[in-house]
Amino acid sequence: MNLMHYVKKESSGLFRSTLELAVYEEKQGHKVELKEPSSEAPLYGRLTDWDVDVIHSQMPITQYHNGKPRFMWMHGEPLSSVGNGVSMRAIVDLAPMMDAFICMRREEQIVWNSIKKTYYVPKGIDLDMYKPLEGITERLSGEPAVLYIENWRGQRNPLYLCVAMQEVWKKYPKARLHLYNCQDQRMMDTFRALIDHNKWSTFIRTLKGPEKDVNTLYNRVDMVVSCLYPLYARGIEAFGAGKAFLGAGYRECDYPWTMELQPEAMAKTIIDCWENYDKIDYRQWAINHHDVAESVRQSIEIYGRYL
Repeated sequence: MNLMHYVKKESSGLFRSTLELAVYEEKQGHKVELKEPSSEAPLYGRLTDWDVDVIHSQMPITQYHNGKPRFMWMHGEPLSSVGNGVSMRAIVDLAPMMDAFICMRREEQIVWNSIKKTYYVPKGIDLDMYKPLEGITERLSGEPAVLYIENWRGQRNPLYLCVAMQEVWKKYPKARLHLYNCQDQRMMDTFRALIDHNKWSTFIRTLKGPEKDVNTLYNRVDMVVSCLYPLYARGIEAFGAGKAFLGAGYRECDYPWTMELQPEAMAKTIIDCWENYDKIDYRQWAINHHDVAESVRQSIEIYGRYL
């Protein structure tokens, strides 16, 4: 099958997820191209003809009437798609031209189904990229060492996690929190002020911007904690590296470390996970539940129904 993906090139989980899909589509014998939707500039691969349009945010006006089956991947959370003032309106505008949507979290399927027929495939990650590394001796400080690495914006920030870690630290004085991927100077200044005023430097040891080698960073900590709710995002890459992932929005397949987005509940779950860390083989969990190769296999089956 020849697959044309339309996606904006940017530093985002959406773009990384799309590239992973394309790479694994090729590994399964398909031909792919990624194009910028506005300029139609090629980003990856090259096709002269294709069977299916795969849209990840927008599509070129020149392709509105090309007669191809069309599928839109729902990368963002429904609430934030409304909240950012742009995404949901763009989705609704394009919906009449789509044959179907594809989502990657069961809880949101009912929302997207209200707009367009929506199929579910498991949310996968590249298990060749996100993996345990032998010989990683330079751990980040902490017992446990806790990492926050989500994109910071608006209400997506680690405030509740910082308060939760204050409670964890009371029981485990060696516990440390490392805050990465803050790319907004006002947000950085706000958290510096909080850390100083609340004397959080006793357990917050890192406040930094993006890290290029994310897999190595995962390998240097014990757990990755998300503050997203009610869904989850790219933090599940931690599973691939063999590390625990905790998030109020993550409730897949009877995973034991679930919690509410509330500081006391988060603190309890972090402590429970640390005290029972070996209850789960986290790498195997990724293999069983979050393999992008399986995401691709199921999505190819969906495309095939429309050819």
